[in-house]
Amino acid sequence: DDPFYPGERMYKTGDLARWLPDGQVEFLGRLDDQVKIRGYRIEPGEIEAALRSIEGVREAAVTVRTESGEAELCAYAEGLWRNEVRKQLETLLPGYMIPAHIIEMEQWPVTPSGKLDRKALPAPGGAADRETYTAPRNLTEMKLSQLWEEVLKSGPVGIHDN
Repeated sequence: DDPFYPGERMYKTGDLARWLPDGQVEFLGRLDDQVKIRGYRIEPGEIEAALRSIEGVREAAVTVRTESGEAELCAYAEGLWRNEVRKQLETLLPGYMIPAHIIEMEQWPVTPSGKLDRKALPAPGGAADRETYTAPRNLTEMKLSQLWEEVLKSGPVGIHDN
């Protein structure tokens, strides 16, 4: 029941907030791990569960990274090749829940108490995150590749890069 409006209902949002002395409400974060990316509310635990359901994946974690200025999902998986994981995830999840990066892990960073240290997971863009580079095969692919390299200010951009 809503304590401010008798007879009305109040619903839990999952947001964590507090009252300030001046009467303002300060938003502190979420009570769960839910994130909002490009307008979609996403529960990283749901993606982790989908990853673990793929045969051959022994362990998985999903984080949100903002290195590029925009929030992106980053998945970490142990036990299966990245391309196979992505293909299988596409059959299990809607497109907006497919991680932008899937990084293969051999060893997981842990805290002194033995729990996964999510803050110590590698940032996307390193060798572990790189798909096999395939060079442009013709003039059109070369021009498109050069355009993307210029726009993204990175390179080289292969024909299969997403």
